[in-house]
Amino acid sequence: MTTISRWFKRYATLLKIIFFGIVLFFVANQVKNIAHGMSWQTVWQTIKQQDQVTLLSMFGIGLCGVLPMLLYDHVAITILESAGRPRMDRKEWFVSAWTTNTINNLAGFGGVVGVSLRSSFYGKGMEKKKVLAVISKIALFMLAGLSIMAFITSLDLLFFRTENSFVRYRFWLLAGGAFAPLLFCLVYGRRRTIFKEFRLKQIFELYLASLGQWLGALTVFLIVGYLMGVKLTIGEVYPMFVIATGLGMLTMVPGGAGTFDVMMILGLGHLGLDQSTAVVWILFYRIFYYLIPFVTGIVIFLTNTSVKMNRYFDNLPRVLSQKVAHVIMVSAVYFAGIMMILLSTLTNLSNISRLFQVLLPFSFDFLDQTLNLLIGFLLLGFARGISQKVKRAFWPTIVLLIFGIVNTVARTASIRLIVVYLVILLIVWLSRREFYRERFVYSWGALVFDGILFGLLFIFYAVAGYHSGQIWSTERLSTRYFAFPSGEIWFSGLVGLILSILCLAILYQYLTQSESKIGIAWDEKRFNYLINRYGGTPASHYLRVSGYHYFYYQENGNDQIVFGFQTRANKCFVLGDPVGNPEKWQEATFAFMEYADKLGYQLAFYKISEKYVLLLHDLGFHFDKIGETGVTDFTRHEHDVFSDRFEFKRLTNEGYQFIYFEKLPEEVFEELEEISDEWLNGEKEKCFSVGRFDRAYIETSNIGIARDPQNRIVGFITEQPINQEKASFDLLRFRSEVPNELPTFLKLHLMDELKDQGYHEVYQGMAPLAKVGETSFAFLGERIMNLIYKYGHSIYAFQQVTEEKTMYVDRWRPRYFAYMKDSSFLFSALQLLLLIGRGKNKGVTISEEMIEV
Repeated sequence: MTTISRWFKRYATLLKIIFFGIVLFFVANQVKNIAHGMSWQTVWQTIKQQDQVTLLSMFGIGLCGVLPMLLYDHVAITILESAGRPRMDRKEWFVSAWTTNTINNLAGFGGVVGVSLRSSFYGKGMEKKKVLAVISKIALFMLAGLSIMAFITSLDLLFFRTENSFVRYRFWLLAGGAFAPLLFCLVYGRRRTIFKEFRLKQIFELYLASLGQWLGALTVFLIVGYLMGVKLTIGEVYPMFVIATGLGMLTMVPGGAGTFDVMMILGLGHLGLDQSTAVVWILFYRIFYYLIPFVTGIVIFLTNTSVKMNRYFDNLPRVLSQKVAHVIMVSAVYFAGIMMILLSTLTNLSNISRLFQVLLPFSFDFLDQTLNLLIGFLLLGFARGISQKVKRAFWPTIVLLIFGIVNTVARTASIRLIVVYLVILLIVWLSRREFYRERFVYSWGALVFDGILFGLLFIFYAVAGYHSGQIWSTERLSTRYFAFPSGEIWFSGLVGLILSILCLAILYQYLTQSESKIGIAWDEKRFNYLINRYGGTPASHYLRVSGYHYFYYQENGNDQIVFGFQTRANKCFVLGDPVGNPEKWQEATFAFMEYADKLGYQLAFYKISEKYVLLLHDLGFHFDKIGETGVTDFTRHEHDVFSDRFEFKRLTNEGYQFIYFEKLPEEVFEELEEISDEWLNGEKEKCFSVGRFDRAYIETSNIGIARDPQNRIVGFITEQPINQEKASFDLLRFRSEVPNELPTFLKLHLMDELKDQGYHEVYQGMAPLAKVGETSFAFLGERIMNLIYKYGHSIYAFQQVTEEKTMYVDRWRPRYFAYMKDSSFLFSALQLLLLIGRGKNKGVTISEEMIEV
C-alpha cells in the first residue's frame, strides 16, 4: 500500500496531465461533432428572437441564483469572529462575500480561488495558518449539496421515473449521493479534533448553503429555458443537469466548462431539442449565471483593491484618475462644441475627410441652425469653465450635455452611440471632485487660445455666408468639395451666432461672480503687530502703499505671516519675502496657494531671497534670477564718514545742507510735493515695486532733505525701515537744475545718519540682471538676460548701475522672480511690467534704481 501511494505521489503531475488530456480530447471531439451538425445562422436567429424584457429577466435571475452561496461566508465569518477576529462590518462582509462567490463560481479551480479570497478578506487580526485551516474545511462542504441532489435524483429514477431517458445513470448518481452522509460522519466523528470550531448548527448551515448553491444553478438553468420558450418539463431536464454538473465537477475545470456543456447539449438533443436551441440555452445560462455575476465580482474586487491602493499611495491613484477623467471631459465638450459649429457651416462635412466620417456619428446635431450654433458656442464657453475647474460650470455643462444627448439619441437610436454617451457621462461624474474653484479668472494663455478659436470659427462662418448655397471645389480637390448652407439657413445661423455672443457674455459674467474676493484691505494694527514682533523685510515698507491686498496666515487665531500682493489677469504678484514668523513660511505659503487657487488665481513672487525661492521650488514653483541687491555692512566701516568724500564734500563747502527729520514739518511737505511733481515731469507714479509720493505713506518714515545755498529745498530722500539692525532708502527725488552729485550727496548723508543711529546694514538696492546667466551652462532664458545686461545699454544702463553700487557694496545678495510651474514666464514677466507701469518716455534713473530693493 505504501509503495502504491509513493508511486502515485511521484507521478501525480503526469497522471493529472494525462487525465486532463483525455478530458480535453473527449470535449474537443464532441464539440467538433456538435458544430458539424448545427447551423450558426439558426443560433444567431435564436439569440435575436429574445426581447429586452426576457434578457433583463435572465439578468435578474442570474444574480439571484448566486445569493445562496453567501451562506458559506456567513458561516466562515461567524467561526472566525468566535475565534477572536474583530467584528466585521456587515456591509463590508456582503461586498467581500459577493466578490468571492461570483469569482469562485466561474474561475474557482476546485475552490482554490475561493479559499485565497476568503483568507484575504476575512483574515484580519488572525494567524494566517488558522484562517486557511477554517476556510479550507468549509470548502469540503461545497459538493455536499450536489451529492444530496444526486441521491434524490437516483431515488427518483429508481422508483418514480423509471422510463426516463437517463435512468441508466441511477447507480452512478446513487454513488455520488454517498458523499454527503460520509462527509457528515467524518465531520461529526472528528468534531472534537479537526472540526472542533464547527458546531452542529454551522454544519447544517454549510449543507444548506451547498444545497442552495446547486439548486440555485438548476433554477437559473430551468428559468432561462422557460423564458426562451423551450417546451421541456422539469422532470425531463433536471436529471441530465445533475449528471452533467457532477461530471463537470469531476474534471475540476472551473464551472465544469466544456464537459458540462457538451453533456447538456447531447442530453438535450436526446430529449428532442435541436442543437441550435440547446447551444443558445447553454450560452445564456453561462452568461447570466456565471459571466455577468463574475464581471460584477471583478468590478467590486478591483474597486476595493483600488480603494486600498489609493490609501496606500496617499490618494494619488484617485487624484490621477480624476485628472484623466477631467481631461477627457474637457476634450469631449470642446469636441462637441466645435463639431456642432462645423456641421452648421459645412453641410457635407463627412465628404471632406475620413476622420469626420468616424467622428460625425458621435456629435450632437439639432435640426434648427440657430440652436446648433447657440448650443455649440455655449459648449465652448462651458469648456473653458470646466477646464479651469470652476464649480459653477459643472452642473450647467451636464444639463447641456444631457440635452444634446437626449436630442441626438431620440433621432438616432444607436446602441453604440448610447454606450459612448453613457461612458462620457460616467467620465463626467468621475471628474466631479476636480471642480473646486469658486470663480473663473481668465489667464492670458486661455484668452489667447479662446481668441484664436472663436476668431477662426467666426471667420469660417463668415466665409460660409459669402459662399452660401454654393459648392466650392478645385482640381486638386476633384473628389472632395465644400457645400455651404443656403442663404436662409445661414442667416438663421447668424441669428444664433449673435445670440451666442450675448449668451457667452452672460455666461462669463456668471462664472466670474463670487461672494469671496481675493485678499483683504489694509489693517494697520495687524500689519504693525507683525512688523514689531518679527521685523520687516527689504520690501515690507512698500506694502503700506495703497493698491495692495493682503493675506494673513493664522494659527490658533494669531497672525503669523502676511503677504502683500497686487493682481494682474489671473496672477497675484507678491512683493518680496513674507512678513512675519520665518518658521511658518512654508505653511503660510501653502495656505496662500490653496486660498488663491480656490478663487482662480496663481501666485508669483518678485524680488525674493535665495532662502525663500528654494522653499518655493519645493512647492512647485519655477524661478529665474533677476539681479542682485547690494548691502553695505557698517561693521566694516566703523570710522568712515561717507559724506566726507572729496567730490561730495564740495557741495557742503558751497553751502548745501542736509537736514534729517524724524517727523516731517507741515511747512516742508508742500515744497516736497512740488519737487516730486517736478521730478515726475507729468508722468504717472510707478506701482508695486517702489514707493510713491503720498502724504500718508511719507509720514510712515523718516526723511532727509537737501537745501541749496539760498536755503531752498532742492531734493529729499526717505528712509525705509526694515528692522532694528537693517534699513534702506525709498524715495529719492530732486529738482531738475541741481548738481549731478546731489542724489549721491543725499544718500551718503542718510547712510551716515543711519550709522549713527546704530544700524548694522543698509541695502543699496538691486542691480538688475547683474550676475545672471554668466556661464555657458546657464538656462537659455538667463543667457538671454545676460546678453541684455551686456548690450542693452540703449534700453537701460544695467552695467553702469552695477558699477555705481559697487563702491559702497560689501556683499551681494541674489534676487529672484518665481512663478507657478504651469505659468508662462513670458506672460508672467509682461504682466509684471504692466503692473509696475513705468511711464512711456521716462526711464528709471540710476539714482532711483539705487534705492529699489
